[in-house]
Amino acid sequence: MKKALLFGSIGVLTETSELQRKAYNEAFKLNNLEYTWNVGTYCELLKEPGGKKRLSSFGDKIISDEQVVKIHNDKQQIFESLIADGIKPRPGCLVTLKRCKELGIKVGFITTTTPKTINIIKEGLSNFLNFEDFDLITSSEKVSFDKPNPEVYKFALKELGISPHEAVAIEDTIVNQSCAANCGIDCYLYPGEYASISYNDMTGKKYISEKLEFSEVII
Repeated sequence: MKKALLFGSIGVLTETSELQRKAYNEAFKLNNLEYTWNVGTYCELLKEPGGKKRLSSFGDKIISDEQVVKIHNDKQQIFESLIADGIKPRPGCLVTLKRCKELGIKVGFITTTTPKTINIIKEGLSNFLNFEDFDLITSSEKVSFDKPNPEVYKFALKELGISPHEAVAIEDTIVNQSCAANCGIDCYLYPGEYASISYNDMTGKKYISEKLEFSEVII
């Protein structure tokens, strides 16, 4: 049996894509950018992790690093207000986490997002999930490189005192699934509602279609 289960991103724990998209669009308006990310565009952008990376250009309009920071900060504030209305865990996450704790299996939340975003999600899920149940929570402050660089997974393995074959990860994008796999960690794909997934991805043995099941990922 595996010794650790690693939840690899916010999108594995809870579905926030539509709220994030709305927050970005509101931030664009605040910064006088006549630009809107529709659902199709945002689905494409989600193929690559990293909110600030997505703000590098708007069609043929290039924006400065200072503008990127300003827009991203505005987006975070708007997103926080939207989260206040409530979010919920994705199917199977709570039961799987609880089962891991009962069996002494370590649980990690292995993300490269900012501590502020983690706190927003923590507050939004507070009616369902106690983040103290995680044995390890990472953030952008713990690593030098965002995903898909595998640094954060290497850091997690070291902190938890386990080898790659003793862990299993769950990610919500193909890119991040490859990030974990490149460290030698078995990783299941649990895509969100805005994920762009091919037929080959869905037929892979490490694919979760509807609900996270403890018995499927912990062997």
